[in-house]
Amino acid sequence: LEFEDVRYTQETASQGKAMAEFAQLPLLEIDGHSLVESKAIEKYLLRRAGLISSDLFENYQSESLAGFLQDLYETAVSFNVPVRNEEGFEKWLNEQLPGKLGLVEKRLNANNTHLVGDSVSHADFVTFEFLYDWLLRPLKAPTMRQIVERGAPRLIEFVENFKSHPNLAAYLATREEKAH
Repeated sequence: LEFEDVRYTQETASQGKAMAEFAQLPLLEIDGHSLVESKAIEKYLLRRAGLISSDLFENYQSESLAGFLQDLYETAVSFNVPVRNEEGFEKWLNEQLPGKLGLVEKRLNANNTHLVGDSVSHADFVTFEFLYDWLLRPLKAPTMRQIVERGAPRLIEFVENFKSHPNLAAYLATREEKAH
C-alpha cells in the first residue's frame, strides 16, 4: 500500500483537523474517502488487507488483545493527563507493566512470530505498534527495553521478527523519530 505519511505539529494540527469529519486527527485519505477515528481506520485497513480472521475465536483473541493493550495505553496516559504524576508512572512502569507484558507474551507462538493463529493478524499489528512505538523504538529503547526484557523477553524477538517484513522495515527506516 503506497501512502504519504503526513505528521502534524502542535502548530499545524489545526490544518489537518479542518479537513477531518469530526475535526480531529488522525485522518486517512484512501479509496476516495477521508477516514477518521484511529480504531475505525485500523479496522478498515485490516479488512482491506484481509487480516480480520473469519474464525470467531481467533477474532475474539485479536480483539481481546487489542482491548488489553488499549487499556495499558490509557493507564500510561492517565499518569500524564490532566496532571503529570511521574512518580506514579515510574512505579507502574517498573512494578506492574512487566507482569502485564508477560500476560501478552503467553499468547505468543513458539517461533515468536504470531500472537493469534499461524499468519499475520490484527493481534500482531496492534502488539507490534504498542511495543515498538511505546517501548522499543530507538528513542524509547534505552530506558524502556529493560522493562520488556524483565517481563516478556520473547516479545522483543517478536518485534524484531515483525519489523523485518520488507515494507515495514522500509517505512521505519524513513519514518521521522519524534518524542511522541
